Amino acid sequence: MKKRTSKLFFICILLCLTVAPGSVLAQYNSSKNPASIGAPVTSMVELGSVYSSIYDITITVLETLRGSDAMERLKKADSAVKAPAKGFEYILARVKFEMKARAVSDKLTITIGDSPLQWIALASDLTEYPRVAVTVPAPALKGTVNPGDTIEGWVAFAVDKKDSGPVMVFDPDTGGATGRGKALFFKMFKEE
Repeated sequence: MKKRTSKLFFICILLCLTVAPGSVLAQYNSSKNPASIGAPVTSMVELGSVYSSIYDITITVLETLRGSDAMERLKKADSAVKAPAKGFEYILARVKFEMKARAVSDKLTITIGDSPLQWIALASDLTEYPRVAVTVPAPALKGTVNPGDTIEGWVAFAVDKKDSGPVMVFDPDTGGATGRGKALFFKMFKEE
C-alpha cells in the first residue's frame, strides 16, 4: 500500500510541475540560454503601483525573417524604407504575447510596443544593437493587453550581417510592469 501511495504521490508531483510541451520556464531562460524560435517562455509580471498583482505571461517568437526576406517584407509595409547602415541587415521577428490573471479580480493591463526598451536586440557577444525606426509589417507588436488576451505582431531590428547568433530581449519592467518580472531572451536565428 505504501509503495502504491508513494508512486501516486510522485506522479502527482510530476503533473504539477509539467509545463506545456516545448515551453521554457523563465528560470531556465537567460542570455546564455535563449529560447528557440517556436518555444514558448512562461514567466510573470507584477502590475499595479499601490495594490499590485502578479500576472502570468507567455511569449513565443513564432518566426524570423532576415536580410533580403526582411527587406522585402519591410518594403511592402513602407515603400520608402531606407536600407540599414553599411554592414547591417534587417531582421524581423513575429512574436506572440499572452497574459493571464491569477485572480478573477485582476483587471490591470500591460502596454506592449510603446517603450523603446521593451524589445531590444543583442549581438552574439551580448552588446546591444541600436534601435531602428522602420514601419513593420502589419500587424505590429503593439497594443494594450488585458488579462486573458493575446497579442501577436512584428518587431524589427538591424543586426550585423556577420552576426550568426543575435538575441532578442523582452524587458517586463517597461510597459506598465512595476519592478517584478525577469528579462526574457529569445534566439532570432535558426539552429543548425
